[in-house]
Amino acid sequence: MTPVIKLFLSPGGRMARRPFIIAVIAFTAFVLAQKYLLVYTGNGLTNFLLEFALFFLNLHIIMSVFGKRLHDLGRSFWPLIGLFSLMALVFLVLILNYGGIEYFDTVMAHPEYAGNEEAMQKVLKTYQDRLAAGLPKANWIMAALPALFTLWLAVAPGQADKNRYG
Repeated sequence: MTPVIKLFLSPGGRMARRPFIIAVIAFTAFVLAQKYLLVYTGNGLTNFLLEFALFFLNLHIIMSVFGKRLHDLGRSFWPLIGLFSLMALVFLVLILNYGGIEYFDTVMAHPEYAGNEEAMQKVLKTYQDRLAAGLPKANWIMAALPALFTLWLAVAPGQADKNRYG
């Protein structure tokens, strides 16, 4: 296996700080390239399938790179799974905080909205406006979680001795 493939696609082993930082920078460039590529592929089936495949490829790369760095610290994958869980929970709280509770409360508590298209559009517009107002703050919060996790992995010294991961 070539070193690049092993670096990004093999979850086994350990990774020191410098290769981790290089891998994170390369992965960030790869994700930015995907963003620009997907703009040009349109909205068809090809774009959907490409996004679907890239999602799982990116997830595997994250698990491989971050997992090897966690292994170098003598830890398992659980902190990474904890980060994913925390991000899902924060995402849910942010959506509900920025108008989601009022939207669902209004729609669920008043069944008369079900047949009234104009009233539903008004409720939906209010929700979308509130969500749009809170989105910049939410983006910073959602970006801070993986950034802090990555910073911790980049700064924390690895175990010099052998551990159970190699």
